[in-house]
Amino acid sequence: MSAFSSSFFSFLGRAITAAMMLALAFNVLAQGTLYRYVDADGRVVYTDRPPPPSAKESQIKRAGGNFVETDKISAGTRQAMERFPVTLYAFPCGVLCEDAEALLQKRGIPYAFVDTQSDDGIEKLKKLTGGLQVPVLQVGTDISKGFNETAWEQLLDRGGYAKDAGVKTSVKHTAAPPPSSTPEPVPGSAPPPPVLPTSSDIPRT
Repeated sequence: MSAFSSSFFSFLGRAITAAMMLALAFNVLAQGTLYRYVDADGRVVYTDRPPPPSAKESQIKRAGGNFVETDKISAGTRQAMERFPVTLYAFPCGVLCEDAEALLQKRGIPYAFVDTQSDDGIEKLKKLTGGLQVPVLQVGTDISKGFNETAWEQLLDRGGYAKDAGVKTSVKHTAAPPPSSTPEPVPGSAPPPPVLPTSSDIPRT
């Protein structure tokens, strides 16, 4: 094989590899969180999986339907994300869901959001908890049903997340719905926990 042919095929191989990495990056961006980091061999990696503890220059570029848009995150947060990923199951259910999401954002917690108004979200919630009560916090395999600030703080602490995990966002998924004609609660009585409507109650577009 000539030197020209060898150089051509070497260039072609690098071009194909670069194209595959770019396609992966765009695919991950379309579906969810994209992580960028430099591995132990000095290669730049784009993936939908949290980077390993040995990774350098880790970044979260976007999170598609979720919310993350940030630059560098700490090694401790990366390790917590890998071992105990955080997921919030909720919908615009009012104060409880807003407060639940606000807690995660105040602490700078990187999390996935499952919209429990969608059929897919409802199925995931039922499979996880056996019911339809929201909000629900999942940290690794542990879950907490209903918003309780103290319980949620402790769950995040056990997952290894710092009080300020460093991921900032202004995106809100749980803005309160417009006022309805729901009767006012009886004074002195505790409001019932928010429960999802059935799929037949959800308007279709």
